[in-house]
Amino acid sequence: MKILHFIFSCIVLFLTVSFAVSNKQMFPLTLWPFPFEIRLPVSFIVLAFALLFFVFGGFYSWLLSVPVRNERYQQAKKIKELTQKIAELETPEQK
Repeated sequence: MKILHFIFSCIVLFLTVSFAVSNKQMFPLTLWPFPFEIRLPVSFIVLAFALLFFVFGGFYSWLLSVPVRNERYQQAKKIKELTQKIAELETPEQK
């Protein structure tokens, strides 16, 4: 499975580098109500948006995993309590 992941990563890396090298045309970026204009290479714009969506995807995934992490924390806490109770029951009481 790691080999497939490595091969897929190499292909994506090759395509990304190829895209960045072959798209050097300048593209004007404007935001409607503002008079400012920034001229950037097309490859930079596309890669910046890809990075932005990658970060948003990671944040969204992290948010979705919060209930699962909370449940795992509660289960670990309960396991610790039950283990302590078992240990207390197994040790002979000294009177």
